[in-house]
Amino acid sequence: MAEDPMLSQAEIDALLRSLQDEPAQPEAPAGAAAAVAAEAGPPAKARTGVPAHAAYDLPPGFGLLLGVHVSLSVELGSTVLELGELLQLGRSSLIVLDGRVDTPLILRINGVPFAEGVVVETNGRYGLRITELLQPEEGAKAS
Repeated sequence: MAEDPMLSQAEIDALLRSLQDEPAQPEAPAGAAAAVAAEAGPPAKARTGVPAHAAYDLPPGFGLLLGVHVSLSVELGSTVLELGELLQLGRSSLIVLDGRVDTPLILRINGVPFAEGVVVETNGRYGLRITELLQPEEGAKAS
């Protein structure tokens, strides 16, 4: 059986802690970085249309995390059903959620609320346009 390529939240936290403990790497000469970038060619684009390795000022060792896969989900709303109600569901059943049509949807990363947004259509597929990034304490309250 193939292993799940995604890291658990505990594994991501442990990796971040280990990166914070690493001493800063010595900087390469300016010419060396330009030569490496020229050989590498243009950066790959992620499915978001943003370069996968955009020009962020990353702490030492953080680049290792750029290839880590995370699970994103969008929450319309939720509800609680009794088991008996769940067993009665079938084709054409309607489940009413607590989310309202005019409220933003919640983008979750590995189950943790990260941002709010609105649904958009792009090339016949659903998308989420982010309208607000949540502060860590806001995300924790929403979960």
